[in-house]
Amino acid sequence: MNGQDDRPNVSSALVARAAAIPSAVDDVRMQHLWLSLQQRSWRSLAVLPATKGIDTLPAANKLAKIAWWYTGQPACVLDMRDLSLRLLEHQIRDMAAQLQGGERVLVALRGVSENPTAIPLAMAADAAVLCVELGKTDVKGAKRTLAAIGRERFLGAVLVSPGREDALEPVPHGPADPPGDEV
Repeated sequence: MNGQDDRPNVSSALVARAAAIPSAVDDVRMQHLWLSLQQRSWRSLAVLPATKGIDTLPAANKLAKIAWWYTGQPACVLDMRDLSLRLLEHQIRDMAAQLQGGERVLVALRGVSENPTAIPLAMAADAAVLCVELGKTDVKGAKRTLAAIGRERFLGAVLVSPGREDALEPVPHGPADPPGDEV
């Protein structure tokens, strides 16, 4: 050995790595999304697709991260997309127990036409968010979902992109007034 330390300078490697990670907390889009979700107080949030075939689990996970970032409170995601009617009451009680423990709860659901348990689960939550996908969501499907759950329960809609959990944005138009034949 030549007497020199061959180990990399750990502190500078950490600093360089930390500088390379973008701060999602400071992302203006995420701040707008969080503020749009604060129209009224909620501790449980149902995440529903506007139409069949939109995956809500990535959106629910992202919303839970955002809730944690901006409140510092724990948030959990319950994947109830495939819940059977037989277990419905048990899961609603489980959701209530989580809320009593102080956590925020986000519930990922299938569309109302895909799984009928989505309706009572969404009704058990304090509020709901509608997930829409460009080129896939049709106005009729979105309106059916809004009518089944109750338009007043929705805080708004979020735009999702398949396969990209980081692509989650508030929809500029409220879910009550979609901008055309396709959302």
